[in-house]
Amino acid sequence: MKKGLDAYKLKLIAVVFMILDHFYSFLSYQTHESLNWPELPWWTPLTTRFVFPLFIYLMIDGFYHTRSRVKYLLRLITAALIMWAGTSIIYLYFDKSYFSKYSFISFLVDYNMFTMLGLMFAFIWCLDNIKRKNHIILNVLLTLIVLAASVFAGGLILYLPIPFIIWLFYGRKTKQCIGIFVYSMIYLMFTVSSYYSLAASESLFDFLCMNGEWALFTVIPFILAYNGERGKNTKFSKYFFYFIYPVHFWIIFIARFILEK
Repeated sequence: MKKGLDAYKLKLIAVVFMILDHFYSFLSYQTHESLNWPELPWWTPLTTRFVFPLFIYLMIDGFYHTRSRVKYLLRLITAALIMWAGTSIIYLYFDKSYFSKYSFISFLVDYNMFTMLGLMFAFIWCLDNIKRKNHIILNVLLTLIVLAASVFAGGLILYLPIPFIIWLFYGRKTKQCIGIFVYSMIYLMFTVSSYYSLAASESLFDFLCMNGEWALFTVIPFILAYNGERGKNTKFSKYFFYFIYPVHFWIIFIARFILEK
């Protein structure tokens, strides 16, 4: 067994912080107002910004090790559709008025990491085919379609440089980490610039906490700790994330609706 953390352990860490992030975003205020629970601090999101890029990193690693890329992509698509259906049903039961403002299609991109990961998987697959000079014209067209779809997929276009960097320097952790850090610093400069251009009323620190995507570089220690091993390999470990992601979100949504009544 190599030193460091395997993919399974990294996913477990990511899941814990993912739940913390979503609890903070969707339920912290409600539990504070209704149940008098302590409200999580403003800086909580900064501790969880590593989660999404870590899932991206592990997905791309899986892209190179999976026996079937088609089945991998189909799993992501299936999970996205299940997530969409479940969230739509919950909103239909608790808040039908939502659909007078937004389309049912919105849940394919809102609160649906599977859609984002699926688009990123397709993006990397197209780039890899272009690199290998495999059906270049077709894959260029598909890449443009994915880029267009990413504009509407929950701000995914802002995250696409992350999978591109990880793919471009696959197998070279130092360059991956440098690339992610540079992109994060560019994002930070734009965020700070936005703060001053908008003349925001809150402090710069609070603004950076509320717009914390610049902190994507916090994934770097986890990338460096990854030992390249899959870790626990069972049906449970394979499908655990596909189960926990929608279920924890649905529980949070239902709890929020109940507390807001």
